Amino acid sequence: MRRYELAANLVFLAPMVLFLGLAIVIWWPINYIIMGTLYACGLFDLVYAKLPLLRHHVFNTFGPSHIPRKRRDTYFRGYRRIGIGMAFNLLVVVYYCVLASPQ
Repeated sequence: MRRYELAANLVFLAPMVLFLGLAIVIWWPINYIIMGTLYACGLFDLVYAKLPLLRHHVFNTFGPSHIPRKRRDTYFRGYRRIGIGMAFNLLVVVYYCVLASPQ
């Protein structure tokens, strides 16, 4: 895509993305399902990345240096998903504290 096409897509799609994002934050059963799914997928990725270490009874390692190279992307993806889940959780808490709290 060319640069002006990307700008046009941003202009047309930004309101829809903003509305969808606010709708997800506002609907309380959906936002908890999304947060739980992000946390669970991130935890699954971390356990999957550390599985070779757990098989060799190495339990107290931190960081990607001991993880096999094939599974380091999964390790970082797990932390990324947990971070996105935490950011979404913070967004929901701020929404409920600021906008939805009774005055």
